[in-house]
This record gives sequence, structure tokens and C-alpha cells, in this order.
Amino acid sequence: MGKGQKTCDKCGATTGPRAYMCPKCNAPFVFKAKSKEAKNTKIIRDFNWKELVKGDRIRVGGGPYFVSKGDFVPMGYRGRFVVEGLDHDGIKAWGLDKHQGFCHIYMGPDIQNKETGVWKIKHKLMKLKQKAEAWLWLLIKNKKIKLLT
Repeated sequence: MGKGQKTCDKCGATTGPRAYMCPKCNAPFVFKAKSKEAKNTKIIRDFNWKELVKGDRIRVGGGPYFVSKGDFVPMGYRGRFVVEGLDHDGIKAWGLDKHQGFCHIYMGPDIQNKETGVWKIKHKLMKLKQKAEAWLWLLIKNKKIKLLT
């Protein structure tokens, strides 16, 4: 079998690497299962970053950048983080992926620093919730249930 081909377990026919079903017997190909985290995590895109609390997990992208002679140089953080706290213009967090240290994720107004030329713009955020927690969070948000205080 050549590189980049699949073999059907039922009839033995070979197909291309992106085939979902065998062209001869119509048997579906078995794909690699999602990771445990991917199966159990719900992504919440519409939320207020000022409502984050210590321990919340977020996925971050975008953020500050620099343009020099037509070259775009991203200067923001990317990846998954655990929130440590908030301040007036951003989020203090610990990295989970390639940024494993402590960082400040900028969420203030869009401005350009006159001295350095760096554009400070908000990072794009997604909140990562365990699926069981996500259902509870949606019920609270939609005021279907009340918190006991």
C-alpha cells in the first residue's frame, strides 16, 4: 500500500486518505477518537471578560501587534490559560500550553504607542467549560435557576 492510502477492513479495497467510506462496499472508515478534553469541553464565545474568576480556563488569540515595513509581527498571547485574576485593562493568567509562565492578557482600549509603534488591541477570548458546568452556566445566565446566596 502506498503512502497516503487507506485499506478497507471489509473488502480490502484501497482508497485515498480523505475518504469517509469505501467506494466498493460503502463501509465507513473508523477515525481516531477525540481526546478526552475535546469531548468534555464546551466553548463559550459570548461572555463578558470582567466576569471571569480565578480558576476559569480560557483560549486566547489575537492581541497586540507591530507592523514594520509591511511585515505583521504578532505580539499577543495564544493558547489556553487559567485565570489568576483581573485588573483594569486585562487578565492575569497562567499558561497551559506553550506559554507556561505568568502573563497579562491585554483587554483594554485599542491604542497605538507613539514611541514603539505597537498597536495594543484586545485579545480574542473563548471560555472553556466542562460540559456539565456549561449546562449549569447557561441555565444561570438565562435565569432558569437561581443561585443560593
